[in-house]
Amino acid sequence: MVNKDFACRGRGKQIQKGLPKSRCRRMYLVCSITLLWVGLISYRLASLQITHPIIWKDRALKQHLSTLVVHSERGSIYDRNDRLLAVSVPSGSIYARPHKIKDKEQVADQLAELLEISSEDILSKLERPAPFVWLARQIPTVTAKQVRSLKIPGVNYSHEAKRYYPFKEVASTIIGRVGVDGNGLSGIEAAFDSRLHTPNVKRKVVRDAHGALLEDVKNLHNIGVFQPPTGGSLRLTLDAEIQRVMESELETARVEYQARNMIGIMVDPDNGEILGLSHGKGVNFNRPSLSNANALKNPVVEAVFEPGSILKPVVAAVAIEEGLVHAGETIDCEKGRLRFGRHTIKDVHPLERVSFRDVVVQSSNIGMTKVGARLGAERLHGALKSFGFGERTKIGLYGESGGILRAPSRWAEVDIATHSFGQGVAVTPLQMVRAFSALVNGGELPDLRLIYDSKPSVKTRILSRSTSEDVRSMLVDVVSSKHGTGKRAAIDGVVVGGKTGTAQRARDDGRGYEPGSYVASFIGFVDSKSLGLERDLVLLVSVDRPDAHSIYGGTLAGPVFKRIMQRSIHLLQRRNDLLSRSKERLQSVGQLPARSGSRGVRKGAHYSDA
Repeated sequence: MVNKDFACRGRGKQIQKGLPKSRCRRMYLVCSITLLWVGLISYRLASLQITHPIIWKDRALKQHLSTLVVHSERGSIYDRNDRLLAVSVPSGSIYARPHKIKDKEQVADQLAELLEISSEDILSKLERPAPFVWLARQIPTVTAKQVRSLKIPGVNYSHEAKRYYPFKEVASTIIGRVGVDGNGLSGIEAAFDSRLHTPNVKRKVVRDAHGALLEDVKNLHNIGVFQPPTGGSLRLTLDAEIQRVMESELETARVEYQARNMIGIMVDPDNGEILGLSHGKGVNFNRPSLSNANALKNPVVEAVFEPGSILKPVVAAVAIEEGLVHAGETIDCEKGRLRFGRHTIKDVHPLERVSFRDVVVQSSNIGMTKVGARLGAERLHGALKSFGFGERTKIGLYGESGGILRAPSRWAEVDIATHSFGQGVAVTPLQMVRAFSALVNGGELPDLRLIYDSKPSVKTRILSRSTSEDVRSMLVDVVSSKHGTGKRAAIDGVVVGGKTGTAQRARDDGRGYEPGSYVASFIGFVDSKSLGLERDLVLLVSVDRPDAHSIYGGTLAGPVFKRIMQRSIHLLQRRNDLLSRSKERLQSVGQLPARSGSRGVRKGAHYSDA
């Protein structure tokens, strides 16, 4: 007889003598579970490493690899002498992942002093229900690294390019502004954004278990040192130093005359290149914010005004070209009053019988009315159209106006008279300097240029050379004659010609004129060949709504023209002298071959070889 308390058999085999059955069953259960667990683990390992390795490898990589957007750098902008006007410089932008920050108030206090932002502003951003927020954009890289050195979980910085303007406010409204995301907002930056800016790129980066960036994986793909994408550069026809001179003088005059606005444009009449374009003091876009959105506008490009008497030389040139009048012809100016239809035309300075030359020199409205009547509405309109009035010059900047030049069918009888002396038609400053260039360059209307490119300058002949010489001579008399209205624009030792103009300012809604509001202008040229510069310069100066001792263009705008031209000529002469001495030194040591008959300065060198 076998004692059941001392034996336990399984499959005819003794397991352990004296072991109770309950304990045997528990051992069987533990061994079975252990074998099952080992089997499941083995199966899972086999599944991960053999059956579906690619899927799980991708999941692991996603935990440590992520995509980082690398912001592109905008191309640089240069002036005609290769001076940097706008360039992208490295900066850092601080960001946060609020859900990873435990004590937000403490973090806000830590960052406030470094970022120069109030802790309240930082805290308000950290408390937003967003997975990602920017705390500060485009700050100095040194500051951004200091923030990273704090090792605050959830706070870091990314590299970005910030736009920097070395000349500060000079030419700011022409160059324009760039937003924090790298897109052009105004001026050249906006108009040529597709050329200056290239799309951002995405790159793979390695992060640690906390999500912090460890290193770039470029070496894994053997692609060498990575360079962020960079846009194309632009070279402008502007001369940064002349632009600085213009802005300084225009701002000084604006304050002196208590004027609403000042406008100045300087061009090379032979090729239409714009050397300076200003409305006075600009805005320094290096500052982080703007107090006035109007700082993004360019009044010189967008302005439209009645030119007044500065349009008279254009009408005079057309009449001479058509053979309807000549410079020496005598015209009766009716002692300052002429009945024209139902209107009376008046002259500020009454004249009797004078030559057509003196009609222009002494700025007679009556004399020009009689010449305009000979042209008639159709021919007068066609002539103004041929000079580019009524259409944009297409220099490439946004906001440019085409002015106002109504069709002859919409003219009243008096419009023939008013158009002849510069009223009833609205022009832009760009149109005016372009038309004036044709008067003094031999009769060819140039296309205005603000951007250097490989295309040659385009000019259209609209006057004969003899007509241009006649009008040019009249313009010189306006400045040099004792009866001329532009005597205050004269420069000793230099041939200067030009025309004064004073026009009542039209209301902004186009209905009538503002009482007591005027636009005083002077447009002229300097013949600088006698100074060795080999180029004429054309400059328009316009004073909008002055509150001064006078309202006349000769009195207000003429002296500003003189000061700008004097300083610009001095600047260009000094450059030429430096260039000539440099070439002479190179010739003396045999590094530059001397040319027979050379003056040491190539044509145009005073612009492009500073």
